Amino acid sequence: MSILNGLDRLAAGAALMVAGALTPQMALAETTLKVADTFPPGHYIVETGTNYWMERVTELTDGEVKFQYFGAGQMGSLRDMFSMVQSGVVDIGYVPPAYNGGTMPLAGVHTLPGLFSQSKVGTPAFYDTVTSEPILGNDFLKNGMRPLWGVMTSTYNLFTRGKEIDGLEDINGLKLKIIAGNMSESIKALGGAPVDIPSPETYQAIRTGTVDGAIFPTTSVYSYKLEEVIDTAVLGLDVFVYWAPYVIREEVWQGLAPEHQQAMQQAAQEAMQRVAEETDRSAAELENKMREAGIKVIVLDEAQREQVRATTAPVFDAWVSGLEGRGMPGGEVVEAFRANIEKYQTQ
Repeated sequence: MSILNGLDRLAAGAALMVAGALTPQMALAETTLKVADTFPPGHYIVETGTNYWMERVTELTDGEVKFQYFGAGQMGSLRDMFSMVQSGVVDIGYVPPAYNGGTMPLAGVHTLPGLFSQSKVGTPAFYDTVTSEPILGNDFLKNGMRPLWGVMTSTYNLFTRGKEIDGLEDINGLKLKIIAGNMSESIKALGGAPVDIPSPETYQAIRTGTVDGAIFPTTSVYSYKLEEVIDTAVLGLDVFVYWAPYVIREEVWQGLAPEHQQAMQQAAQEAMQRVAEETDRSAAELENKMREAGIKVIVLDEAQREQVRATTAPVFDAWVSGLEGRGMPGGEVVEAFRANIEKYQTQ
């Protein structure tokens, strides 16, 4: 072989090496994505789902996708998460539609009262709904992001401090921490005075008397240490359910290799099932735990629950008509969600 031919072959080999280095698979070999949320340390969603999901993705991609996790609001407040994902401050963020109703209006269907009671039904049903049209395009892709995975909390009930509570009539006039939107309207219908406060600020708001109590997911009471500042719990109100999702910036998603996307989706299904099962299990145990802690627990009977449903029914109708009046498919979204709920209730 001549020296010239040898040099030609070396040059060709070098060119192939450079070209190989530029393939997406090689370029993403050490991809590290920033993940941020505002859950407090030890929150069951993080312990059961978020940590599992990140570890599982890394395992399924043989270490090609890793994560930097910033919890407990280290990167910003709950209200900052939407813009942080959009602007690229983080790659993956905790962006609940319930706090972003202006930009994610259709996804608010999950906040309507009385659609389901178990996380193991609501979680997969809503995932199927938000990863399909029209919600996917209107509420997520249009905003430069897509849902990765999310879980339904336990139903929201009433937790108060320093108030005599014996039944539904005692809600009248109470200042209650809520999430703006359908929860606010439901509490107004029941006679309460809603105050929109982010969940991480609930403890301090109750302790200082800024509010008389909170409409809060039963399974998150201990995660936010509310048992230290409440003295009464009213269960069976079931006025709201909250979807806690992680979203990824669409630009980042499209830059991932197909096998990495598939790994994220597989890990998502596993994480959602884990958290949903833990949510339902924990909710079933908490009544006795609160009683043992000296908290007065009131459980609404069926007649009282029906009274709540009847009182809050206009909220449901107003949500649909409000969206359709703006040319948005509120009725279509409700029917799609109901169909998915029915599918998982029968499994």
